[in-house]
Amino acid sequence: MVEHVKTVFLSLLVIISLILTWQLWTYQPELGLLDEESVEESEQLADQVELADVVGPANIAFHRDNEQWITVHGSFDFVDDMTTDLFSSEWSHFEMLEGVGQERVYESDEDKIELIFPTPLPLTLVESWFEDDPSIAEQEENTFHFERLLMVDEGGALRVQLVSFDDEQVLEGYIDMDIETFQTYMEQMDGSSVSYATEAHVGEDSGSLQKPVYLPSETISYPQLQFNTTSIDEEALLPYLFPDQESVVTPDSGSYAQGDQLYHSSDRQMRVSRFGNYIEYDYPQNELSDGRDEQIISDAYTFINAHGGFTNNYQLYDWNVSGGGESAQFRMHVDGMPVLDTNSSWLDYASINVTQQNDVISSYDRPAFMFDENEPLDENPEGQMQELLDGEEVLAEVEESNSLELDDIEDIRIGYALERVDTYVYVVPHWYAKSDGSWIRLDGEDQEGDLSGLE
Repeated sequence: MVEHVKTVFLSLLVIISLILTWQLWTYQPELGLLDEESVEESEQLADQVELADVVGPANIAFHRDNEQWITVHGSFDFVDDMTTDLFSSEWSHFEMLEGVGQERVYESDEDKIELIFPTPLPLTLVESWFEDDPSIAEQEENTFHFERLLMVDEGGALRVQLVSFDDEQVLEGYIDMDIETFQTYMEQMDGSSVSYATEAHVGEDSGSLQKPVYLPSETISYPQLQFNTTSIDEEALLPYLFPDQESVVTPDSGSYAQGDQLYHSSDRQMRVSRFGNYIEYDYPQNELSDGRDEQIISDAYTFINAHGGFTNNYQLYDWNVSGGGESAQFRMHVDGMPVLDTNSSWLDYASINVTQQNDVISSYDRPAFMFDENEPLDENPEGQMQELLDGEEVLAEVEESNSLELDDIEDIRIGYALERVDTYVYVVPHWYAKSDGSWIRLDGEDQEGDLSGLE
């Protein structure tokens, strides 16, 4: 009898030990369970921004009589006014069109304004547009992503098309924006910041709906610029990233490796690169996400904005949902142009990257500096202009390339290369092509800018 009791008792101890071990290895404190009071009192890196400030079109194209014009310079005040009018309009009579061809969207002489987004957007992000006709949003919200938005003047009505090239789908309906208002925006095609465009098609050419890109038909010049930078106080991030700040081991208390500044606790760490260009935060998760949460764009925006993390002008440029979690990338812009290159093969310190797993922010990588793009150090930026190839020459560069084919290209655009030296950043304009998710400089050999020469 005694031996039986001992056996039962020992078995219980083994079971309890196994349970405790499992709980220890699977324990994951929630990032959201921060001390709300301490976070509210914490200093933010910069002012907060609206979602519309970081999600928007990269360019605007104008269509008239089967010809195109494209915006090419800087920020455009009319875009904010136009999108405000567009999204405050009543949207109605929408239907999903399948197997759409080129003629349905582009091959007509009607006046059109095309908003070109740098990455496909999920319908869940713009549900408010369909408040007057919610059924279509509910039906398609988890399956439809669009890259372009076109407004088409039909004479008596204004048609809207949301275009998905990969699926050859168009979500089409009408808005009640006044035609005269639309034509006022069409007049912007005659402005100095708009160029007559050469059209080309990129991506797979086997489908009936091909993706157009619009390149300025004449050579165009952009300034090379330099700015004085301010380092971000990385310790201002600690209350937002570490729930138990008292447990954080700081560089001053012995955490130092290979010149990097390392902050860490038992389950997460934040590293500042040795030259102060980059911040990397990691909070590993034991279980993989199911990778189905398309709310990553709004979740990443909310997370970054909570601590004023949009320290420069940033725009959503990419997002992804996979078995390893959900990720979103916001890319730095200077004078309305994306920074697509940092002359670094291992760190892209011109973008903010957020990864989420199981509804928890598991990684956060970002620049460790900021600057005021409205205050370049050059007294005469016009004297630092660099002339770039025209559209036909760019397409010729692609055709002559041994590594690029138009079928493999996702986008072609002008962007800045950025380099940080000491406390200064230098930006130089170049042509880029996006292929397999990466931006490749097209004019590297012929148009190489002298970054250090800007000093």
